[in-house]
Amino acid sequence: MDSQRLQSVQQECAALKDSSPHPSRPHLSTAVEQSIWTHAHALFGELLSDATNNDDLDIDPQAGPRSDALSDLCVFVRNAAAMDRANQTAADEAGIVNDVIQTIQTMLRCEATYPEASQCGAVAGQALSNLATSNSRLQQRLVERELRDCLEPIESVFWYLLASTNPKTNLAGQMVVLNTIKHNRALTETLCASEAGQMLVSKVGKMFSKREDDKDDAKTIMYAVVAETIEHNCLGTLLTDDPELDSYGLLDVLAVYCSENRSSTTYSEICDPGLLSALSSIIAKCHDLLCQVWQASGDSVEMSAIVEAYLCLTSALSVLIQITEDADPQLAVRVLDSQIVHHVIRLLGLLSQHLPRIEKASKRVNDNANVNANTNKQGSISHLFMFKRHLIQIIGNIAYYNKPAQDLVRELDGLALVLDHMRIDDNHPYIKEYAVVALKSLLLNNPENQEYVQKMETQSVADDPEMARVGVQPSLSASGRVSLKKMDSDKPDSPE
Repeated sequence: MDSQRLQSVQQECAALKDSSPHPSRPHLSTAVEQSIWTHAHALFGELLSDATNNDDLDIDPQAGPRSDALSDLCVFVRNAAAMDRANQTAADEAGIVNDVIQTIQTMLRCEATYPEASQCGAVAGQALSNLATSNSRLQQRLVERELRDCLEPIESVFWYLLASTNPKTNLAGQMVVLNTIKHNRALTETLCASEAGQMLVSKVGKMFSKREDDKDDAKTIMYAVVAETIEHNCLGTLLTDDPELDSYGLLDVLAVYCSENRSSTTYSEICDPGLLSALSSIIAKCHDLLCQVWQASGDSVEMSAIVEAYLCLTSALSVLIQITEDADPQLAVRVLDSQIVHHVIRLLGLLSQHLPRIEKASKRVNDNANVNANTNKQGSISHLFMFKRHLIQIIGNIAYYNKPAQDLVRELDGLALVLDHMRIDDNHPYIKEYAVVALKSLLLNNPENQEYVQKMETQSVADDPEMARVGVQPSLSASGRVSLKKMDSDKPDSPE
């Protein structure tokens, strides 16, 4: 396209933008005539054909003006689709939807070189979002063509939008996904069953975790996208039976969802066997990775993997605490069947025995990584003792008025582990209280567990500085009973 023609096209695109329906222009009709849509399609064709035929975009002198013209066209489409739903059908019939998708892909390929292209990609994403809103036919087509039948997941228009370096483009991409699957179980299931869809939702989950401002509009939209998969029982499909530890973003959303929808009925509905199996696998993987950290092979563990395990475990335990706190009988059975109790007890045993070594080994791995990369990042995991509290709380929740769970905990030596934490811990002063509550749940209406505890004999007593300060010391009798005795009152003279 010569410069004179490009200038003319720019003027036509700008005119369409200025004449687009908008609340600030109430004097304009909200319905766009079919002939105008046909003209817009022709302009898209000229601009996109010229861009596609130029393989060397990095040195294209017309790239900036062309991007501006395409932006004006996309603003026209965005406004018209938002103001009148009849415009969605007319635009689709004219081929505008395909034009917008091609614009997104073409512009975002060169967004690092041209700021105009990055801006155009964001506006085109907004246009596609408005075209898809409440448009079931287009929603179906987008999911089928861009996700289900997509040969290369990273070539889908959704991925282009989410992988952009422009936050506005990311936001537009999240809105496209949300407007496509919202309140539609069939489309959500199709999305989550495809490789491209799984990558897409996992990407949204990671973006959610990295956002610190809970009131951020973008984070709210990310939450809404993943919440759709939770409500339609598709999260278990996304995590699979063998989930990776980089799934912490999805678990983070699940933890927030459980917190905002506290109900045993809701928990029972969303926690199907697939999801519980994924949670069980995640705890098992975290256990195995933490074992590697302190064992001889610890130096071979990447710091990024340790941090991912830490984040994953944090969210997974938060979810389990909530769903077991008020679980109905059906959910309680599913929790036991998922082997969650087995892995919770194994992890508690590991942390009880090797916690200091794990934290020191983590610091060593982090220090080595910093030396190799010539950085000084603080990535080592600490405060793992908090996980012991969570694990004990989960055991107590599951065992509450649940005889099979109480027996299982005893058989797996979990009862002994809980008893072992009924002492003062300088690193965690309240863990004894959590152990007391869990023990009460484990002993409730369970004669076998009560007998187990009664048969345990006291082997020795530890010196307690606080008791010594008030002049008493514990003493162990031959029968195993503990008593307190006054200390010898004779004290050496205080130095003058």
